[in-house]
Amino acid sequence: MNEETGHSPAAAKTGNLPLVSVAIIAYNQKDLLRECLETIVSQDYGNIEIVVADDCSTDGTQEFLRAYSATCPRKMVLQLAEQNRGITPNSNAAHFSCSGKYIAWMGGDDLMLPGKISAQVQVMEKDPSISICYHDLDVFDSASDRSLGLFSETSKPRTGGFLDVVAYGTFNGGCATMVRRSSTPEKGFDERLPIASDWKFWMDTVKCGGEIHYISKVLGRYRRHEGNVTGSSKKVPLANHQDHLAAIGYLMSENPGATRQLLKRQADVLRGLRNFNDGRDYGAYLRASLRASFSMKSFFGLAALLLGRKY
Repeated sequence: MNEETGHSPAAAKTGNLPLVSVAIIAYNQKDLLRECLETIVSQDYGNIEIVVADDCSTDGTQEFLRAYSATCPRKMVLQLAEQNRGITPNSNAAHFSCSGKYIAWMGGDDLMLPGKISAQVQVMEKDPSISICYHDLDVFDSASDRSLGLFSETSKPRTGGFLDVVAYGTFNGGCATMVRRSSTPEKGFDERLPIASDWKFWMDTVKCGGEIHYISKVLGRYRRHEGNVTGSSKKVPLANHQDHLAAIGYLMSENPGATRQLLKRQADVLRGLRNFNDGRDYGAYLRASLRASFSMKSFFGLAALLLGRKY
């Protein structure tokens, strides 16, 4: 490797490729990080730097990263926190350490498939108006390696500009997403939001006129295990929903022209809360959802409840 440029010998053979920073957010993932890193190192794209922000892991992750970095054939930049900062500050530690034209986001437990980086760079180089490019994912069970289906089967892909996509929440898997660094918000991830800062970060990236583009190919694998907070509303902590509602409020105050779209998103989040407290507030959440924005799902849900059954 050329220590001054951070380029591996392979980069010299592939021409003048724009630098891609692969930003990895890690916490207590020592047993999974090697596999994640190997899928990045083996990409056929020559000009990659790997940026890892670890949030003061207690399982030996940082020691592993130091040892791996010493022998890694790609340039590595390590941000190893000495105290736990939380998801959003750790995301900013990675973000502001990236120097590439593009940033490909990864969780420390997720995997790239061959050709991912090349495919996304090709799309973004052809169209400078694209601020975010994402693809489909194979969602798999960590313990068995069994595929659980495609990300697109539960989160319908969306494309377009800010007003086209802000109403639909996070439909792009984080480890599927590449951003144009010059389009990202100056302050990075909004540290007023300890959990839902990723969604606001994506929206802030496209709101200045860029677009989000979808590649209908499976180019990565998203790992599901007990540490995930995704799933049904019964599994997702209340704080996640509350943080998302706060993000909607911030976006609405900053983008009054998107109020209608953001109220639709608020209605969806409120409907998603209906099963909390063992459903004791089921009807109240549906009414709140309908007050924010009318939707047939909330309407039929409330009608079913009045008929004596839950929808």
